Amino acid sequence: MYKSIATWIDLEDNHLYRDGEKYPHDGREVSAERIAELSGTQNKAGFALIYPLAIPNRETSVDEPAEPKKATRGRKKTN
Repeated sequence: MYKSIATWIDLEDNHLYRDGEKYPHDGREVSAERIAELSGTQNKAGFALIYPLAIPNRETSVDEPAEPKKATRGRKKTN
């Protein structure tokens, strides 16, 4: 299970995720590639949209995960 760290629309099913909501919604199953895409920077947003609530392949879950740093949407100015 993952937690959304931004408000965004999943382009695969047009579902709106708000900051703090669990991903995926309604018990959907998603591929490891999709998880990697959404938790990394290789997506249309250019920054991570989700982070794990549980340690993958383990029974223990993280009760209160450390909040990741929020990405800024601005671009660096170039001369």
